[in-house]
Amino acid sequence: MRFPAFFRTSLLLAALLILAAVPARADNPFGVMLWPQQGDGLEMTLARARGLGVAWFRPPAVYLDRWSGDCPDCGAYHRSGLKLALVVRNGGEDQPTRRPATVPTDLAAYRARLAQVLEAWRPAVLMVEAEENDPLALTGLGDDFSGYLAELDAACAEAHAHGAYCTNGGLTSTSIAAAAWLDLLRRGLPDQACDFAKRAFYVRGNPQAGAPLCVYRRRAEVPPRVAAAALAGADRLLALYRHAALDVVNFHWFIHDARALSQTVDFVQRITGKPVVSTEIGQWRWDADPENVRPLLRAAFAADMKLVIWYSLENGLTASLFEPDGRLRPAGWEFQRQMWGK
Repeated sequence: MRFPAFFRTSLLLAALLILAAVPARADNPFGVMLWPQQGDGLEMTLARARGLGVAWFRPPAVYLDRWSGDCPDCGAYHRSGLKLALVVRNGGEDQPTRRPATVPTDLAAYRARLAQVLEAWRPAVLMVEAEENDPLALTGLGDDFSGYLAELDAACAEAHAHGAYCTNGGLTSTSIAAAAWLDLLRRGLPDQACDFAKRAFYVRGNPQAGAPLCVYRRRAEVPPRVAAAALAGADRLLALYRHAALDVVNFHWFIHDARALSQTVDFVQRITGKPVVSTEIGQWRWDADPENVRPLLRAAFAADMKLVIWYSLENGLTASLFEPDGRLRPAGWEFQRQMWGK
């Protein structure tokens, strides 16, 4: 018997809601960023997220310059039972074209508008901008990052007033790995630094791209231009985050090596003295081996990361956990089984 598409969708939604009825563990740090699949609405998307076994959801970013004061989808998010990790950007655009946000100059007006967003969305965690050390994502930081730190302080004060935790937008994957590698050299551990570089700095078509970095045995031997290009200011921001108003430190991660993730979390905790989260961890399409999903999740949990959002978007560069028709891909099955302890 063949059912019309409407009934097939209804049956699938019912099945997902049954799965979602199992309450997530209170200490579950995992979430997902997911867009609706072909013809699916927000309710189905949230049901798919709950069916994965996660406790958190990251919705699309809110752009303050286009905030109208209305949030027609907020009710669906609140009814889902998923805790929200919300990115708020002071302008800019991610899709379909990309242009950077700009650090606000009128912090009073910024806080007033941000307060409206927080009241409507009620996120558990606020992320201030996105990849703040990427000039394609944010401008106006200031040479000493004072512009961004002022925005961060203002946003965190407003987040705390609304009962939310606050974090930075997420240092880029390459820059945070570079900072961890250089720290190993600084600490006089060249063999460990070499091993880290081999595992973390591969590129498409060249899995051994990090091996040439083994020539450097001390931090002072790394040419300043090489270090500066790789770090993109991540080292300076981490030092500032130790005393900034944010509650946890956020970085993004698109590297398949789970041990490199563990080492990087340890490094960030040691440098900042704060808990670590990743609101964007996922796989490039060219590096999307399902066998790497579970080790990354296990490493994140073992490292006591407080929040881990899997980036399940199909945008030409990254890989989703789902097929376009909503079926789980092999990576999705690995993710779900890990969440459900299977």
